[in-house]
Amino acid sequence: MTDPDRRRRSSDAEGWRSGRARPLILLAGIFAIVLAAAGVAFVLGGGPGGMGGATPSPTASPTLPASLAPESGSPELSGAPPQSAAPGSASPGSPTPPTVDGEPGIRANRIKIGRLGIDLAVIQGDGIDAPIGKAAHFPSSAWPGGGSNIYIYGHARTGMFIRLWDARVGDTVQLGLVDGTTRTYVVTKILPTVPWDAVQYLEPTPTEQLTLQTSTSYYPTAPRFVVIAIPAP
Repeated sequence: MTDPDRRRRSSDAEGWRSGRARPLILLAGIFAIVLAAAGVAFVLGGGPGGMGGATPSPTASPTLPASLAPESGSPELSGAPPQSAAPGSASPGSPTPPTVDGEPGIRANRIKIGRLGIDLAVIQGDGIDAPIGKAAHFPSSAWPGGGSNIYIYGHARTGMFIRLWDARVGDTVQLGLVDGTTRTYVVTKILPTVPWDAVQYLEPTPTEQLTLQTSTSYYPTAPRFVVIAIPAP
């Protein structure tokens, strides 16, 4: 074989190898981009259990309030904005309850559950997530004395609402009010696996009750842990 023939065959082989390699390089590049995008989505909460929570599309179902960023080893609730619930209305002829920014009742500023070691300030929440070291009141739900559903939620982490997992029927919950008085509620129901989209627990109730909620997992569609209490006799 002459030198020109060798150079031509070598050039043809190199071109074949190069042409064959191009699709492989392209596929590898696409795969790397997909992996990078998936990693970003997971960190930002686009994947299951992201720290930032999941934001639904305009047609997505609303969810119960979200609680974010537990300590290591403790679960969190990572969810989407809940559906607002309108305050309950008084029955005809009944006294008009006091209101706080249009919500019935007297504002609470502290929650205590002695047996569980829970003692937290209560602030007005936004219905999306909870502050660190405090509990949040769900906007548009009632306040103590309002005769309807008082909805308070918080992180499932040490020093906050993780001890709700140990709640028992008969436990007493005290809400300290801004007027210096205290309202006491007795736990009557414990619901450890409420579906993430069960928004009926946010709705007004015909009689006063206290609904407490925390998380059970990092996943945004994981069940919520809900405790229901009624005013003590």
